[in-house]
Amino acid sequence: MLLWWVAIGGFMLAAAGRSWQMDARRQADTELQWRGEQIRAALTSYSQVPVAEGVRRLPLRLEDLLEDQRTGQTVRHLRRVWPDPVTRGEWGLLRQPGDGAIVGVFSLSTQRPLLAPAGIESYAAWRFDITAP
Repeated sequence: MLLWWVAIGGFMLAAAGRSWQMDARRQADTELQWRGEQIRAALTSYSQVPVAEGVRRLPLRLEDLLEDQRTGQTVRHLRRVWPDPVTRGEWGLLRQPGDGAIVGVFSLSTQRPLLAPAGIESYAAWRFDITAP
């Protein structure tokens, strides 16, 4: 009887573990979307600041979004540069040809997302850039 209860308990813990794992992935997807949208909005805001001729209109580093001093006043387009919630590390950067300015970010993970928009097969294909609607 004791072995029976241990076996049932093991199956229940395994099921709970899978459920917790799916919840963690859903939460990471939600967080990825929120952080990506925040960075996209910050890039859009950065690009709309009027600056003198010859000065880049887009940042070369994500950290440039934290303190923009191109106009003489400090403008904070982003509160902090959050890590990618899926890999818990660096974001992949979408760069503009030529000057290498950042136009967007994406996750470096090749896993399949749970909550991605239609047509997105991997986290790396889920792009947050200023050219997207």
